[in-house]
Amino acid sequence: MDGDVAPLPEIINLAKKYGAYTFIDECHATGVFGKHGMGTPEYFGVEKDIDVINSTLGKALGGGTGGYTTSSKEVVGVLRQKGRPYLFSNSIAPPVVGGSFEVFNML
Repeated sequence: MDGDVAPLPEIINLAKKYGAYTFIDECHATGVFGKHGMGTPEYFGVEKDIDVINSTLGKALGGGTGGYTTSSKEVVGVLRQKGRPYLFSNSIAPPVVGGSFEVFNML
């Protein structure tokens, strides 16, 4: 948010060294960083090395509401079943979903 960029390649190297997962919050980088606006992983060319990405459909994407988490099918399945905020929240409004798909296509 202050313009600092995490040293993602170094963080990934540490995670691999110690058998840790990489989870990044891209709310201020989605739509801004990388050739196609896909955030810090695209900026550094390490998209395949990130385990979990969390971001928003607001801010640079203009949706104003909602967000997403992307990961492997197994991780997303656990989050759907065990994540309290997910269990007690409403779905994103269909027009926001449609608009967000179009923004990702534009990027």
